[in-house]
Amino acid sequence: MDLNEAEGLADLLSAETEWQRRAAAKMFGGAFSAAIEEYRQEVLRLSALTEAELDFSDEGDVDSQNNKLITNGCEDMQQKIAQLLASPPAEKLKDGLRVVLAGPPNSGKSTLLNALVGREAAIVSDIAGTTRDMIEVPVSVEGVALLFTDTAGLRDDSADVIERIGIDRSHAAMQQADILLWLGPEGAGPIHANLIEISAKSDVTNSMAKSAGAISVSAQTGAGISALLHFVATRAKTLLPPPDQFAINARQRAFLADAAAALAACSESEDWLIIAENLRQARLALDALTGRAHTEDLLDTVFGKFCVGK
Repeated sequence: MDLNEAEGLADLLSAETEWQRRAAAKMFGGAFSAAIEEYRQEVLRLSALTEAELDFSDEGDVDSQNNKLITNGCEDMQQKIAQLLASPPAEKLKDGLRVVLAGPPNSGKSTLLNALVGREAAIVSDIAGTTRDMIEVPVSVEGVALLFTDTAGLRDDSADVIERIGIDRSHAAMQQADILLWLGPEGAGPIHANLIEISAKSDVTNSMAKSAGAISVSAQTGAGISALLHFVATRAKTLLPPPDQFAINARQRAFLADAAAALAACSESEDWLIIAENLRQARLALDALTGRAHTEDLLDTVFGKFCVGK
């Protein structure tokens, strides 16, 4: 078992959703480690070609096209690693996607939060500014971990210092949201890639009207709540790694980024010594990923996360 598989086992044991379990099983099963070993073997091949250029470039059996092979090989490897780095991080699976409810005071955010999570998590009243700080509730919807976040109502005329702090935090939460449920006037929400217009209080005749594109809900009657949860879960699944693939964590991303940077430096240089050193750095980064070069990391994972010897 290498370091990645040990981390996958730890994630598998702590998985709380089906999505987390499947991704952890892929990591524990060695899918990521197999990919890294394939990259490592390619780096070794490129290193051998580079050493041949350094030591035996005047020999007749050394291919004069090695420089092109090495450059193309480094570029191909860098592109493969870049694809991995572009995938959604494992932390989104573990911590849950942040779903933020935002809008003006008395727009129904806290009531809707309670309906979505199925319990009285937020205080509800008709007094504007009741919610002054963020309320976070983790839930699992259709096998996906979500973190629903209620925020202070947005308004510009508050003279209350504490409420103003809450409003500032609301703006920060909206910027950090993976999915934003907007309960304010249609089109008045912030620019966000995953903003969902919500027509709350659909049971109230004088409620804020929105177009057919908005999702109508009533926290009081329960109308539209299941549909909204399904819609959010469907949108969330597009932001997560596919369920049949592994997800890489922050440690793995850091070493992959180091390897990609070293490979990029290879393709930008014509000095064989510099290319050889950068390939060595890339190989060290890949070795560190599996624990091959850092055995203590593997031991720390095994003894730190599992009940070994207890």
